[in-house]
Amino acid sequence: MKIMTINADMLASMFLQGTYELYHHKEIVDALNVFPVPDGDTGTNMSLTMNSAVEGLKKGSFQSVDEVAKLVSRGSLMGARGNSGVILSQIFRGFSKGCKDLETLDSIQFCNALKYAADTAYSAVLKPVEGTILTIIRKIAEKAMEYAVEAVPIDELIQVLIKRGEETLEETPEYLEVLKQAGVVDAGGKGLIYIFKGFDNALQGKVYKEVSEKETGQAVSKPAQAVMQTEDIRFAYCTEFIIEGDAIDGAALKAYIETLGDSMVFVQDEELVKVHVHTNNPGLALEAAVKQGELKKVKIENMKDQHHSIIDEPASSSSSKAMSQAEDTDETSVRLHDEKYGFIAVSMGEGFANIFEDLGIHGIITGGQTMNPSTEDFLNEIEKCPSEAIFLFPNNSNIIMAANQAKAISKKNVFVIPTKTMPQCITAMLAFDHDVEPDNNVTQMTESLELVKTIQVTYAVRDTSIGGMAIEKDDYLAVADGAIKSVGKSRDNVLLEAIEKTMDTTTEILSIYYGSDISEATAKEVGEMIEAKFPQLEIEVYEGAQPIYYFVLALE
Repeated sequence: MKIMTINADMLASMFLQGTYELYHHKEIVDALNVFPVPDGDTGTNMSLTMNSAVEGLKKGSFQSVDEVAKLVSRGSLMGARGNSGVILSQIFRGFSKGCKDLETLDSIQFCNALKYAADTAYSAVLKPVEGTILTIIRKIAEKAMEYAVEAVPIDELIQVLIKRGEETLEETPEYLEVLKQAGVVDAGGKGLIYIFKGFDNALQGKVYKEVSEKETGQAVSKPAQAVMQTEDIRFAYCTEFIIEGDAIDGAALKAYIETLGDSMVFVQDEELVKVHVHTNNPGLALEAAVKQGELKKVKIENMKDQHHSIIDEPASSSSSKAMSQAEDTDETSVRLHDEKYGFIAVSMGEGFANIFEDLGIHGIITGGQTMNPSTEDFLNEIEKCPSEAIFLFPNNSNIIMAANQAKAISKKNVFVIPTKTMPQCITAMLAFDHDVEPDNNVTQMTESLELVKTIQVTYAVRDTSIGGMAIEKDDYLAVADGAIKSVGKSRDNVLLEAIEKTMDTTTEILSIYYGSDISEATAKEVGEMIEAKFPQLEIEVYEGAQPIYYFVLALE
C-alpha cells in the first residue's frame, strides 16, 4: 500500500514506534561507546529522551501533525539527557518548525521538515563535529531534498532515507579517527537509525507493544543531608575564611586546624590561603588564622540548624525562616539559600554530594555517568532555588548541553559553569567570591577549571584498540581529560603510570576520591603508595563513594 500523506495519528504512531525500536536496541547503542568503559550510555540517554518526547502522545487522537510535532518537541526538550539526547531534541524541534500550521504531511512537506530538523540541530551546537548524529541527520535531509520536487509514497521514501542513513553511519569512522581506532560507528547516529526504522514499522503497520519495563537510571533531585540525622553531625559549625599575607606558614596552620574538626579543604597560593573546616570551635580556627595574616571573607554557619530545617520543614517554610533569621545575623552568617547566589550541582556518589554540601552547594541532582540528568531535572532544581543568580555545575561533558538547555528555558538568572568532572566543581567553588558580580564569578570559576586535571580509574568492558594501546576486557583503565592514559592488569601500576603522564612541574596537590567499591583502608594504602612514588606531592584522601570508577584523582 502506497502512503501519500501522513495524518496526525500516523505521525504519532511513527514517533511511538521509533521510541520502542530504540528502546529494544539501546544496549547495542550503549555498547558503541568509543572508550570501552562501563559508562556507555548514549542509547540509554536517547531512549529516555524519546520516552519523554512521546509521553504526551499516549493520551488520545490528535487533529494535526503540527499538534503532534509540538508535543514531541516539547517533551524531548524537557526530557533531553546527555549530548545525544539534547541534539535529538533539537532535531525534533526543527521538525516541528517544518510541520507548523499543517494538518497532514505529504512527502514534499515531510522532506522539508527533515531539512528544518538538520539545520536546527546544527545551529544548536556551537562546534558541530562531523561523524556524529549531526552528520547522519544532515545526510538524510540532503537525500530527502532530492525527493522534494514532486510527491512520492512516503513509505517508500522512508526506506530510501534509512538506506542513506545506514551508508553514512558506516562512513563515520572515516570522519572521526577515534571511531576508526575503536572499531565502532557513531553511537548517536546508530540510535537515530533505529528511530527511523521505527517510523518505517509504523508505516508498514508493524506495531510493537508499548514498553512495559520501567527504565531505571533516572536522575533524582534530593537534599544530600537526607542520608543522615541531625544528631549525627559531630562538628556543628561550617567555618570558612581567607587569609592574606606574605609569610603564611601553611603547613603549620593546616596541621593545627586539622585537629579542630573534619571535612577540611585547605588551598594555598603565594599570598592567600582559603580554609574550609567543620569544627565545634570556630574561634580557635580564626585565632590561629589571624596570627598568620589578615582575615578576609569569614563565613560561619550552624549546620545542625540547617540540617533540621531541610529535613523537618517544607521547602517554602525553610526559605521563609532562613530569610527572617537573616535579619538578625551579621556578615559572618550564611543563609541556607543565599538571596544573591545559589548553586546546583550534579553529583555521582554520596561522598561527593557531602563535599559539595560542605562547599555551599545546596541543590544536589543525583546523576552522572549512566544516568545523565534531564533538562527538566535542572529546571526543577532551578525552580526551587530562590537566589537572584544561580550557578549550575554539570560535572560531566555529556551533561553540559542539558544544563545549557535548562538555562535557555528558565526565566531566572542562570549561569552554567562548564565543569566536566566533580573535582573541577570543587575547584570552581573555591574560586567563587561572594562579593563580586555574577559575570566576574563566571569568569573566575571558569578560568579555575584549568588548574585541575582529573584522572578516573575504571575497567574495560570489551576488547579494543585505541591510540595504539591494545585493551582487553576487564583491564584497568585510567582516563584523564578525555584520553586513555594507562591500561593494564595491575590497578596500582595503571594508577601510577596515569599520574606520571598527567602531572607536570606545577602539580603540587593530589586529591584521591575513592569509590563505592573501595574501602577506606585500601584508599589510604593507595595514597601511601602514591606518596612513596611521588614524594613531592601533597596527598589527600576523601570518600567519593562514586560508582563505576574505583578512584577519581584530582591533580592541582
